[in-house]
This record gives sequence, structure tokens and C-alpha cells, in this order.
Amino acid sequence: MAAHTERERLERLLRGQADLLQEVHLLLGAEQKHDDILRASVLGSMGERPVHITGADPDRIYHRDSIRALCIRYRLRFLPGGLFKGTLPNTAIHALRALERKSPAPLTGFMVMAPASRFKLCDSEVDPLLFVALGNDRYYLVHKWGRDLSPMRAVLNWPLRNVASLSATVLVLACVLALLIPTALVTSLPDAAYWGAHRVFAMVWSAAVCASFTVFGWFAFFGQFSAEAWNSRYFN
Repeated sequence: MAAHTERERLERLLRGQADLLQEVHLLLGAEQKHDDILRASVLGSMGERPVHITGADPDRIYHRDSIRALCIRYRLRFLPGGLFKGTLPNTAIHALRALERKSPAPLTGFMVMAPASRFKLCDSEVDPLLFVALGNDRYYLVHKWGRDLSPMRAVLNWPLRNVASLSATVLVLACVLALLIPTALVTSLPDAAYWGAHRVFAMVWSAAVCASFTVFGWFAFFGQFSAEAWNSRYFN
């Protein structure tokens, strides 16, 4: 009789554990489904529909002008999440879920700041920053991952910011090239000094050559300055 009672208690215990495991699996499945819905919302967003966030962190709110300046400096694009072709890490999803608890309505109007290569641009076949539109040209930074805002990226892309930066880069490069040319190749006078009219002529010649190659390459490869491309959906 005692053995029968112990067996029944053991069976009830096992059934209870099985029910608990089933509840855990259902809960995990519901959480995963919610995460998938959030990912689909971000990667399917094509417009800026402002949302209201209660108790939003003011340090994470950025004006459109600041975002534009940042995109120009680091040569990034700021486009709807529906054009982003990367994957959202779990850390971004967790940040979205935390932000979701502060919003009385579902989050919409997702925007992504990332290099052009991370977007499905209209005529084309590094890591992003996820924003939510708040209205009045203000955006809330949800999450940042990757290293696309490194100082080296800003330095390397400085010539591509606008016409003035590209012209200055070409002029500096031409001057350096002219200074490196040996005097014997600049003038036929055997006793000519390093500095002189011939060196000025070399600088003018170098500037003309560098400018010609730059203009040819810019138009041949459909170059676009960062000041124009920061929110463009087109590759070039």
C-alpha cells in the first residue's frame, strides 16, 4: 500500500514537472514570436510615423540636422528600416522591448543609419544605428552596434563630404607630388636650385593632372558627395 502511494506521488511530481516544462516552452515560444514581430516591424518600415515615448532619455534624442551632419562626416545613409538588408542583433531587440514598455502604442517609423552597402538601394543589388521617429524632425536612438563611427572612417571620407573638401584634397595631393619630383626632372638647368619658377610650374602641372584624373574618375564612377547622398535611396 505504501509503495502504491509513493508511486502515485512520484507520478504526480513528474506530471507537475512536465506541465512546468510545457509552460516554459510556451512562454519561450511567445517571447520568440514577439521578437520576430519586432524584427519584421523594423525591416518592413518604409515611412516616418512618429510615436510618443513616455520618459524618453533626452540624451538619445537627436535632431535631423545633427543626424545629417553625422552622416556627412562619416559618409553614412539615414533611411527607413525597410531598406536595411542586414540583421538585427538580439541586443537591438532587447533595446526595442525596453523602449516598447515606454510607448502607449506599437513602435513604428523605424530609421537606420548605416553605410550605403548595408541598404537595399534602388539601383544596387559596416554597422548601423537604429532610430525611431518622434516627429518635428526629432529621432530617438534605440540602439547602436558596430564601429561605423570610428575616427578613421571620418578621416578617410573627408574628401567626399562636398566640393570644397574634394578640391582641397586634390590641391594638397598635387603640392605633395610636386615637392617629391626631383629637380632634374623639372628643369634642364644642371645648377638649378630646388626652389624656383620651375617648382611653381611643377605644382601647377601636378594640380592640373590630379584634377583631370579626379574629374574623370568622379564622373566615370558616378560619384556623389555625402552632403547629397546622406538620405538618398539611390546608389549613385
